[in-house]
Amino acid sequence: MYKVSVNEHPEIEITGNEGNYLLNGQAVNFDIVPNSEGTYHVLYQGKSHTIHVLQKNANSLVLDINKHKAEAKIKNDLEDLLSRMGMDKVLGASMNELKAPMPGMVLKILVKEGDTVKKGDGLLVLEAMKMENNIKALGDGVVSKIPIKAGDKVEKNQVMISF
Repeated sequence: MYKVSVNEHPEIEITGNEGNYLLNGQAVNFDIVPNSEGTYHVLYQGKSHTIHVLQKNANSLVLDINKHKAEAKIKNDLEDLLSRMGMDKVLGASMNELKAPMPGMVLKILVKEGDTVKKGDGLLVLEAMKMENNIKALGDGVVSKIPIKAGDKVEKNQVMISF
């Protein structure tokens, strides 16, 4: 599931795979054909659209859709959950601690004590709700302490990494 907003319009929930998609819970039928790197031809509701990906970032795309520029912001399940929990408000802030956003099991720790991390760097992989969630740095910092290890179960708000 992804939530997408284009040019600051309200979010649309997109679910599905292999040509079977739901937009806000309603079945839709469209055809996407890649033409060249970053360019796609889309047939939707009987209309043809040419889409060129101008810029690709972690959670957004800048697109040229039929010669009109558009910015799409994309959130996956975890990012949507963090947003609903209010944890997205601290983006760009300096970090003191990384706390578990939900109960789960630590599968992998991607950093070690003393590592310098930048906003968006992967810190660890947390399995929660039967999904692997890549937890990324919300700001810049230096890892000072990691009181957990791979295989540990963590509770919501438990400190996993100190900076």
